[in-house]
Amino acid sequence: MAGKPGFNGLTPSEWTVMSRSIFNSRDVSSPREEFHKEHGATFSVALAERAVKIYSAVDDIVFDPFLGTGTTVVAARQNHRNSVGIELYDRFAEIAEVRVSQRTLGEQKETKVLRGNCLEKIKEIADSTVQLTFTSPPYADFIHRSVKDRERRAKGSMPSLIATQNKSSVNAYGDSDIDFGNKEYPLFLESVTELMKEIYRITKPGGYNVWVVKDHRDTKNLQPYIDVHSDMAKCGQEAGFLYHDLIIWDQNDQRRLVLLGYPSVFYTNQNHSYLVVLRKPTEKQQKQLEKRYAKNQTEHYSSISNVGLVEILRKRKLKVSGVKQDLVSRLVDSDCLERWGDFLVPQ
Repeated sequence: MAGKPGFNGLTPSEWTVMSRSIFNSRDVSSPREEFHKEHGATFSVALAERAVKIYSAVDDIVFDPFLGTGTTVVAARQNHRNSVGIELYDRFAEIAEVRVSQRTLGEQKETKVLRGNCLEKIKEIADSTVQLTFTSPPYADFIHRSVKDRERRAKGSMPSLIATQNKSSVNAYGDSDIDFGNKEYPLFLESVTELMKEIYRITKPGGYNVWVVKDHRDTKNLQPYIDVHSDMAKCGQEAGFLYHDLIIWDQNDQRRLVLLGYPSVFYTNQNHSYLVVLRKPTEKQQKQLEKRYAKNQTEHYSSISNVGLVEILRKRKLKVSGVKQDLVSRLVDSDCLERWGDFLVPQ
């Protein structure tokens, strides 16, 4: 297929091949090394490389706020992208630093590994500089529940088939209070939204933000299915991102089917993960969003009486003088500033 390369450098043929909505595990698999077992929740370099190739170009900056053992920055460097990652725990950061120090010809791109709280360290990254964020978050306190569940099964008459047949391991990363993986799910979502807002700030207009997540079950607490991937998308949308795409990472070839809920209740084997693809609006899209929002707010306030508008303005400590059009305009401007803040595109 003829044609000039896209924004990412892919030819039309490459673009088409990579546009499948389901990634087969055989196509995005990489050999596991010893350090992967210590972390217990790493995605493959091949998966990260595919995302890097699709959503960024040579010399772009790729970011990972939960760097772990460094897979994202390794994939970025190997594909001639600059990168920065943040890791809370020193033992994982050290592994990442060793991996990125093993440079080869053609991989001399800038790679930074920052240690500490991602919500604080991300403030060191300049506005609108990152083309792609690619990450997998700690799964709230789900990890601790899984560890306890597997310990319980190990002591029982039937060992966990998930562990014995699928060679799956689950480990808590550490005991830090600021670790997203040690927070109850509602607090976890609040932290994710706070982080999403910072990622929005550092992302270029039109840049991408991709989160690799797996949905969860908590049947003991009457939550048969926790739709994690949808919650990640909602957190991103609250921060200003567009919910751009959803990719399924099919892992059935790597995991055997196990008997779940038999004989009383039927559950499916969750042998897949999701890539939640978010995108920061381009400047053109941002203007359209602001215009649409302002129109909706204008219609809303126009339906309120002058007395009601004055009361709202007083609560917000805004001027209350002028005709109705002035009052409406003042409230719409206030709403737009609160919603879009520093990201308002100059008209």
